[in-house]
Amino acid sequence: MTHVTHRTYRTHWIHGPLAIHEEVNVVFFRGMSLDALTRGLLSVRRIPLAYAKGGEDEGEGEWGLVMHDMFGWDDGDYDGTDYQQLCRDGGELAVFTTEPCIAKAHGPHFEYFRDGRIVCGINFETPSYGVGSHPDLLAPALTAARLIGPHAEIDLHDDEERMVRAISAFFSLPDPDFSLT
Repeated sequence: MTHVTHRTYRTHWIHGPLAIHEEVNVVFFRGMSLDALTRGLLSVRRIPLAYAKGGEDEGEGEWGLVMHDMFGWDDGDYDGTDYQQLCRDGGELAVFTTEPCIAKAHGPHFEYFRDGRIVCGINFETPSYGVGSHPDLLAPALTAARLIGPHAEIDLHDDEERMVRAISAFFSLPDPDFSLT
């Protein structure tokens, strides 16, 4: 049985991390340098908008952060970013697409890449159905957070934030402070 609750809407970075840009991808990275990721994003025509060091720059196992425009700078470039080519040779990316289609009101999605392959990915609208080489990797964390499974508690205004918290805890992602953006 699914229990539905309603709470007051709270602002969270998944609902627009940068006030001046609506369609932003939030990319946590490690096992690669900020410079390598920035060059990779520019090579696929994505403009980095903000960053926090990490990856190889801050020591082994530390996550860095880059936010970039979801779409390319060319008119009509609305394709998704090819992250597989950006994280080869030991690199890892944990990518939140915050507003995949504002006009159609689609929810965010998440993808985790390692060594140039997608390990797992979920759409926040259907978190029970993952993709990648390990599509159920996040299932234990999402079940524990009661986002999927027989004891799921659906909160129409809080699920996206709960999903970000569960995914972030699973991967030990830092909790970024976007209050100054």
